Amino acid sequence: MGIIRKSLMIGTGGVVRGSSKKQRVAKAQLKELRTQTQMQSAALQQQLYEQRQQQYVAPAPPPPGWYPAPQQPGSMQWWDGMQWTPHFAGPPR
Repeated sequence: MGIIRKSLMIGTGGVVRGSSKKQRVAKAQLKELRTQTQMQSAALQQQLYEQRQQQYVAPAPPPPGWYPAPQQPGSMQWWDGMQWTPHFAGPPR
């Protein structure tokens, strides 16, 4: 127990009481438990975030086929499943 606390206890006739070793240990344990709980909570939040990221699947592109040409209204253009080809069908360009 610190000298200031001891002098307060003596000077006030025991009205100001110092905490016991048991109380100080319990307070330290509670503080440590709170710290651990906060760290576990943060780790759990990170795991949930990573799981959501792994579950995300980008939508599949449309299957190959003729689609309205994005650059030439009124004509159709062949989509090969990955990109537009130079092949057109429909009114002359």
